[in-house]
Amino acid sequence: MSRQLKVLVVASDGLTRQITANGLVMYGFEAVTARSGTEAMTRLETEKFDVLLVDADLGGEVGGLAVAKAARLLQPRIDVIYAARAPNRIPEPVKVKGAPCIRTPFQPQQIVGVISELRQRAPMEGIDRRVA
Repeated sequence: MSRQLKVLVVASDGLTRQITANGLVMYGFEAVTARSGTEAMTRLETEKFDVLLVDADLGGEVGGLAVAKAARLLQPRIDVIYAARAPNRIPEPVKVKGAPCIRTPFQPQQIVGVISELRQRAPMEGIDRRVA
């Protein structure tokens, strides 16, 4: 039996965090939440995650794009998923390699689908997970 994938959900909106985390748990994931980039950084430094779902529009001292880059440096094998109101406005060079971006608002099952796609990719499919 395979282990549960551990997902860090980073969003400033409490309702979004809770609905997403609850939905992920219903689909068999372990979900941990963070309400800010600073809180996410603390969790990333002390816990191991398989997936990071981060609000690219996250404001504050540490923004969503910075959290994603730091996550990849701290945990090179982590899968990153961005959520944004306007995903097409995020320039590719500022995103981590191989990280899809979904439009908000989203449903938890959409996240599950994206995680499934990321997990089915061949490890050498052009994604260098060692570089942010």
